[in-house]
Amino acid sequence: MRKTRLGAISAILVGLCYFFTVILVLLAPPGENAVVDHITHMEKLMAVHYILGFLGVLGIMVVLTISRTLEKQTAGSEWYPYSKVMAIIGFALLAINNFRQTGLDHELSHEAIHASGAVLDAVVIGWVGLVEFSPQGWIDFGFVGIWILTVSVFSLKLHNRKLLSYLGYLGGSCFIVTVLGNVTGLSFLVMIGMGLGGLVVVPAWFIYYGVLLLKKPLLPTDLSTNTEI
Repeated sequence: MRKTRLGAISAILVGLCYFFTVILVLLAPPGENAVVDHITHMEKLMAVHYILGFLGVLGIMVVLTISRTLEKQTAGSEWYPYSKVMAIIGFALLAINNFRQTGLDHELSHEAIHASGAVLDAVVIGWVGLVEFSPQGWIDFGFVGIWILTVSVFSLKLHNRKLLSYLGYLGGSCFIVTVLGNVTGLSFLVMIGMGLGGLVVVPAWFIYYGVLLLKKPLLPTDLSTNTEI
């Protein structure tokens, strides 16, 4: 029997982390600028960074687990290995970026407020470039969204998990819509992508996948069948 307990628990935790991250962000509404926001809502935003940092680490474990359970189905796929690496890069960047910000945002925002004047203006203008590695979400949201869509194709076709696959199609699409919203500046796309995807669908997909793996880990024979596991 293939052991999936660690990856399954990680998947459930990833889903919960996405959910609580969006809740915390909603509890920290944007104000005058990013520097003021990080003074006003420092505790909530720091909690977001820690949660996303650990989410990134757990996400790598989930990608490896799900990929291992699909290895026979995806053995002939040229695309799946690329999407797997993209997801690992996306989760790794998410972890690096947010753990970095736990040690940067607090100091930078307070120093900017203390300095005021031209220094404050410069930090406000350049905040995203100073603290973000993927400001538009191409890597941490786009790459992960593409992988979720890819996994869902194989889940629907080979495992007959229709609900799980449909959740994956919707969740992966929401992440991509979030990126498009950031790129185009259309805030309603970001609201749809993160409100529907980050708060509901993507957490549900990860939690559902984790529960299925906990209930019945994949057997070697399951990997070549189309039955529900």
